[in-house]
Amino acid sequence: MNPIQAATVEREEGYWTHPDLPEWDEGVTRVECEAWAARQGGEFVAIWFELDATEHQIERYFDEGDNDISDWHPVCDKAGSFLLSIHDTEDGPVALFFAPKDKEAA
Repeated sequence: MNPIQAATVEREEGYWTHPDLPEWDEGVTRVECEAWAARQGGEFVAIWFELDATEHQIERYFDEGDNDISDWHPVCDKAGSFLLSIHDTEDGPVALFFAPKDKEAA
């Protein structure tokens, strides 16, 4: 099995999903998702909009109801990481990154 690789990101209104990310339904557990990432040789890193965006972006999204988050550019500082998705949740947008585990540290 070839591990997941970075893909070209083309966001629509700020949202995007990697074409090779499984389409999990609401019943999938966090453990199952993390097991998938481990089989791919890495782990997930979540960056929450509410904790990462500017005050103006947060007010616009949560207070004004403007769901376009195109100007939010989350960054994962783990080496080799790449974006898997930016999607909405009950708690607001989240950016999900894939971070390969260091083979030497394993």
